[in-house]
Amino acid sequence: MKIISILSACALGAMLANATPYEVDNAHSSVGFKIKHMSISNVIGNFKDFSAEIDAEDGKLNKLSAVVKTVSVFTDNEKRDAHLQADDFFGSEKFPDMKFEMKEFAPDKVKGELTIRDITKEVEFDYDFGGEAKQGDKDKIGFSLEGKIKRSDFNFAPGSGTAMLGDDIKISIEIEAVAK
Repeated sequence: MKIISILSACALGAMLANATPYEVDNAHSSVGFKIKHMSISNVIGNFKDFSAEIDAEDGKLNKLSAVVKTVSVFTDNEKRDAHLQADDFFGSEKFPDMKFEMKEFAPDKVKGELTIRDITKEVEFDYDFGGEAKQGDKDKIGFSLEGKIKRSDFNFAPGSGTAMLGDDIKISIEIEAVAK
């Protein structure tokens, strides 16, 4: 039993030794969403302020931990953006951060815990590795995450019926990251 533990520890150490930490290149990344409005059209928006801890090797994510600042929501409409920061939506003053912590990785899926308004739920995103590149002396990677969450799961806009505001929120994330 002791030998198995030692071998497991060595294998984990070797795996982590080859992994690379990355930081998000915000100029080439985005965190976006789409939600149905009045059952007839979609409102599209994004967040301007986000960060992530990423550890990857050969297209495989070993770690993905992200924080999105809710006050940075942007839908190209100042009045709507202010309303989205209010207590009945993000409650940005009380809940300034949305957080994601990856718990499981598969070649085409990322599973983890998403926290919005201090409510944490398990979510799953489709994962698409874009590739690797070198820019000057820096290694870069790119990947996409797409998925869907229910706003009702997070007590988000509880006073809005689904005829006014859909329950499904589509999430689309594009990440370009630079090796630290």
